[in-house]
Amino acid sequence: MSTVLFSIPLRNERDVVQARQRARELAGMLGFDNQEQIRLATATSEMARNAFRYARQAKVDFELSQEDPQKLEVVISDHGPGISNLEEILEGRYRSRTGMGLGIVGTRRMMDSFDISTRPSATVVRMGKALPASTPPITRFRAQKIASDLDQKPAETPYEEIERQNRELLKTFQELRARQEELAVLNRELEDTNRGVVALYAELDERADYLRRASELKTNFISNISHEFRTPLNSIISLSRMLQDRLDGDLTPEQEKQVGFIAKSAQAVSDLVNDLLDLAKVEAGKVKIRAKTFSVAELFSALKGMLKPLLAGNTSVDLIFDNADQLPTLHTDEGKVSQILRNFISNAIKYTPQGEVRVSVRQKGDKVVFQVQDTGIGIAPQHHDAIFEEFTQLENPLQVRHKGTGLGLPLCRSLAQLLGGSVGVESELGRGSTFFAEIPVVYRGDMTERQLTGEVSAAEFHRPVVLLVNHDPNIFARIEPAFRTSEFQLLYAEDPQSAGRWLMGHTPVAVISEFGPDATVIKALAGSRSSEDDAPRAYMLVGVGSKDDEGKGRTIGIDLFVPEPLDENILAELRRAMHRQRPCKLLLVEDNDISLYILRELLDRPWLSLLEARSGEEALDAVSREHPDAMILDLLMPGMDGFEVLETLRSREDTRKMPVIVCTSKVLTHQDKQLLEKMGAGLISKADIASTLAPELLLQSLAKLGIAGPGNI
Repeated sequence: MSTVLFSIPLRNERDVVQARQRARELAGMLGFDNQEQIRLATATSEMARNAFRYARQAKVDFELSQEDPQKLEVVISDHGPGISNLEEILEGRYRSRTGMGLGIVGTRRMMDSFDISTRPSATVVRMGKALPASTPPITRFRAQKIASDLDQKPAETPYEEIERQNRELLKTFQELRARQEELAVLNRELEDTNRGVVALYAELDERADYLRRASELKTNFISNISHEFRTPLNSIISLSRMLQDRLDGDLTPEQEKQVGFIAKSAQAVSDLVNDLLDLAKVEAGKVKIRAKTFSVAELFSALKGMLKPLLAGNTSVDLIFDNADQLPTLHTDEGKVSQILRNFISNAIKYTPQGEVRVSVRQKGDKVVFQVQDTGIGIAPQHHDAIFEEFTQLENPLQVRHKGTGLGLPLCRSLAQLLGGSVGVESELGRGSTFFAEIPVVYRGDMTERQLTGEVSAAEFHRPVVLLVNHDPNIFARIEPAFRTSEFQLLYAEDPQSAGRWLMGHTPVAVISEFGPDATVIKALAGSRSSEDDAPRAYMLVGVGSKDDEGKGRTIGIDLFVPEPLDENILAELRRAMHRQRPCKLLLVEDNDISLYILRELLDRPWLSLLEARSGEEALDAVSREHPDAMILDLLMPGMDGFEVLETLRSREDTRKMPVIVCTSKVLTHQDKQLLEKMGAGLISKADIASTLAPELLLQSLAKLGIAGPGNI
């Protein structure tokens, strides 16, 4: 006899998430420990996901079996087509791209009882877990009370559920590492004992097999989490940024704030996943640094919005950001600096029962020192070094309420070292703590010698260059954002000498210069356009001055006059003044609507004519009909996949040399990369595009295969 505690119809993906939440909450109410709660939630989520994905009219019922011993039963039923090869799956002989077989086998191992019945019109999965011995018998009245409490409990958002899953994953990884170390010690002991004992050899073989399976599970898990978590998060981040960039119209101040919170929350969840996936890469020095210019005030403003939810239910702690307007702008990886400070601040809030957490920054030579000072419990001096070691957590009553992973501070240390800086702590027990991070003002790891000496920056070969010659760097800072996502690259020279040296080895499409009091600079630039035989150089000269300067400029030889003050409208003036060749036909092959939308928005350029195909068959038909100049190709598509499309193109004489860029979220093997290289295809990751939302990544990849900017088609 069973009592139904809760039911959830599986109408959409949010219901699958809710099923996982309710399974964990119900397990907690029934006295299961944290490990068993995770197992029940994972098993419910896996079976619910299968029912939602492969069937219809599915639902999840949570029942309390009154038989002795009492147990919690989860029943997932659907009216789908059934499972034709169930026996093969349960025996572990079935292999599927979707992983469904692995999910059923893995779920059965996590439960005390597991029964699945299927027929062509329906499938029912019934799985159970006996209540802990420490849990007193659940009476019918108490079961009704649990059902009522569960029904009234509000459902968490998908973001909260993902954050909770991340914490569970981090803890599981920690336990896995401890078990692996324990097994390694045991294996060494077994090797040192009497090797002739058959029982010991059998144990050793079993442990070795366990390690092999654990390693395979870890590899598969990392691969799956990269795709399953990162792909939807990347889409949320990309779409949020498009809204923030107002590509489809303006936002109200409140809408802008809401979209900003969505983007920041999604990014925070993505960072939590990446803490585990990227820690090994950080330690190996393989993490890519994406340096950009930003102000400390902007960074602090973003952190206030992201960390505000941490203080929503805690009025006894004040989070204070000191004024940072006088600090210089930084040129480093803003995301990694933000990640370091987020970790410092969140830890400070957790371990400060009352008082304040103050965030400040000061300049120290060519570095800035960020400080997060709290009035919390403090750290004894003998533990200052240990907290920066992996999986280290100090004993404290507050630790019971705020469980951590022991990975945050070690990752902060590694990230700071990558940026050329360091982290540290000053603290006494009971007197609060001050965590600090010294970060160079300019990340020099990717700076060229020319940039370090103040000369004109190196040009990107995939975009025509416009050179601005002006003594005031603020002019460059004002108009550069408009050029950043245009077909032109704007470079800056602060004096005519630097401009002259650069022009000796390069030819831009345009040079912009102010007239000045005596027009010396503009005259020199006009003269430099002619060689010894007076043959004209191939760049446009743009003069910026007052209305009285226009006639003088025409006499000197300028091609375009722009009245002061110089602003972002100069980009439109340049476009009108230049005659462009026909647009390049670029075929986008992508079956995912969101990814296709993002590509279309990023590649909206005057010199590109975009075509679209949503399958391999459509792509080949478009190639025969439209004759595109280049293609951006996804690999994972229904029917004919990207590899087959590429093989077909390379087998035809008219498309053998067509430039193709593979843009995918698939984790490629070494053999996959070799095959793409052999077929002459470029490669770019969707994760890289989503993390930067930078069209330059795509444009540069096209340029490497011969599809450059306007004027070079």
